[in-house]
Amino acid sequence: MDKIFPAVKAVVTKGNKFLTVKYIIKNKVIWDLPGGKIEYNESPYNALAREVYEETKLKIKIIKPIGIYWFFKILDAKQAICTVFLCEPKNSVNVNVDITKNPAKEEMISEYKWVTKNEFLKNCTKNIDKSLINLIRELDI
Repeated sequence: MDKIFPAVKAVVTKGNKFLTVKYIIKNKVIWDLPGGKIEYNESPYNALAREVYEETKLKIKIIKPIGIYWFFKILDAKQAICTVFLCEPKNSVNVNVDITKNPAKEEMISEYKWVTKNEFLKNCTKNIDKSLINLIRELDI
């Protein structure tokens, strides 16, 4: 069984804020970017659109890759290598997020919020890897 898996994450922007989701995994609260694992024979772009839609019901426009971060999953200690893309909602006028229908039951998403870079760095860094903190710190939004 592989110990490393590829994943994609999205910095979905709305003005000067971006979308974060709150996962609860093994009673740990983790604020993260929406996204997830790239399935076998799936392009990273298709995986990102699928994962963001599954978790938030947002359809996104992918702008460009902006970096990577990595972490060890709480559930199985596998290392996730996440390629991060700058994105925006396809419908920027009516941005409705719905976190209630995520099919991945092991990733219980309990909340979402739009945050500025400074708000994320001040309030959302508990239980996340330093590589994500560094990536957010370097964001140009």
